[in-house]
This record gives sequence, C-alpha cells and structure tokens, in this order.
Amino acid sequence: MKKAALFAATLLAMTACNNQNPFIAEWDTPYGIPPFDKIQEAHYIPAIKAGIEQQLQEIDAIIANQETPDFENTIAALDRSGEILEKVTNVLFNVSESDATESLNAIVDEAMPMVTEHSDNIFMNADLFARVKAVYDADQSNLTREQQMLLKDYYDSFVNNGIGLPADQ
Repeated sequence: MKKAALFAATLLAMTACNNQNPFIAEWDTPYGIPPFDKIQEAHYIPAIKAGIEQQLQEIDAIIANQETPDFENTIAALDRSGEILEKVTNVLFNVSESDATESLNAIVDEAMPMVTEHSDNIFMNADLFARVKAVYDADQSNLTREQQMLLKDYYDSFVNNGIGLPADQ
C-alpha cells in the first residue's frame, strides 16, 4: 500500500511539474534536442530528484516481475529505465562543461552525490543483480550480438562495482 501511495504521489508531482520543468515534459523540439530556451537552473535538482524516483520505481517493477528473467523483461527494461534522469544529467553535465558558471558548478556539486549514490544503489542491488545474472547465465544463442554486448556491459558493471564481494569488502 505504501508503494502504491508513493507511486501515486510521485506521479502526481511529476504531472504537476510537467508544465514548469522541461526535463519532465516531453520535448517536441526538432530532433528531440533539449529546449534550452525553457531550461532554467532551478529545474535541474527537482528534475534529478524526479528522475531518480522514476528510475527507482522502474527498477522495483523489474525486481517484482514474477516472470522468469529474460533479456526483454530485465536487461531491456533496465536499459530503458531512468529517462528523466538521463535527460537532465546529459544536459547538466554538457552545459556545465561548455558554459560553466559559479551557480551551475554549485548545481553540479549538489547533483553529483545524489547521482553517484543512486548509481551505487542500482549496481549494488542484490535482487536486481540476481535477475541480470540469471539472464547472463542462461543460453544467449537467441540474442543478437548487440543484445549480448549490452547484457555483458550490465553484468560487468555490477561485478566491477563489487556486487559479488563480501559485505566487509
């Protein structure tokens, strides 16, 4: 019940912000480029928080899926997750590299710990890794080369982040 209430509250908040925050709204610009004329510095942190929440809900759905883990319901779903977070971080980090200001650097300084912690929480999630490992350990002969590479990249990301190490390490 708590998850349903949290999901509904997040969805409502995201919908309410839809008109104000261009990172949460769909971009109807040519080629899907960011609407830089509508982006304000005040949009970054709320969009990052909304993006993290969105991706956490998507990951929870992957973990809760009762179907046998396969490429589509685990790896492809994980790869599609986090659309808002990807949009906002791509813009933030590119703009901060090309046109940095003190205030933009302060936003990056605030955003980095949130994004890093979120990434750590994903790649140290034992339940999610169990699904990824099940796909990795299964017969991959029906996967395309691209799918095999994506699967290996995700599996390696979990392993390289230390998912298999004992808790004290």
